[in-house]
Amino acid sequence: MLINVKEFLEHADIKESFYPGKRIVKPCKQIGQYKNHCVVIDWRDPDMIKIDVRPGLSGKLLAPEVIKEYPVCFQMPTNVKIKIVNDNEQNEDDDRDEEDQGSKGKSGGSGKKAVKKKKGLDDIELIASRFGNSAEGKIPLLGEIKEMVVMGVEIAKEAFANAFSELTNQMKHAKISATGILSKAADLVTRVQPPSFMKPKGDETVKYTYDRSKNENIGFKMEFN
Repeated sequence: MLINVKEFLEHADIKESFYPGKRIVKPCKQIGQYKNHCVVIDWRDPDMIKIDVRPGLSGKLLAPEVIKEYPVCFQMPTNVKIKIVNDNEQNEDDDRDEEDQGSKGKSGGSGKKAVKKKKGLDDIELIASRFGNSAEGKIPLLGEIKEMVVMGVEIAKEAFANAFSELTNQMKHAKISATGILSKAADLVTRVQPPSFMKPKGDETVKYTYDRSKNENIGFKMEFN
């Protein structure tokens, strides 16, 4: 699932500047002991944004004896991994590389040698360029959700949109409810209405139909003489 990174930050009410190498902790202060929690948005890997819901307000990993005092929903992992798939300057960088290689080829230089020399610096140049973009207020446009886990449960790709939208809305209001996120993800699950002799729960999405012709021969084996 693709998302617009800039719009996500706006909807989640993240006012602090965010760029590769940056780590933001959004506190969610609550009333009551062992209720406070936070959302850590980590972009120290230039190719991946990681969102992690943690107990406490510091964003640090707490000791096990402290974590066990928090509600179960904060004891189990809730996180999202978003892979950066493009940025505002990617096309310009590609064009610039092509121009450099083309000009060296025309002047009689070895294009292959130039590319080989640059290859060892790819990672450094990539990070540096993204830091430069962030200094100019440019944020990569698109990210792809690769993985989403809520209370230790891996969310299906089909439910990414509902679950991530709910998480973003909760971040905006600075109160994370993992069960609420799970319920939104579960909305995509097909629930078949039970037959008349069973009591429905009221959340069924598909009506139960009984086809006698398909079921009348169950348990019988046809024999030929």
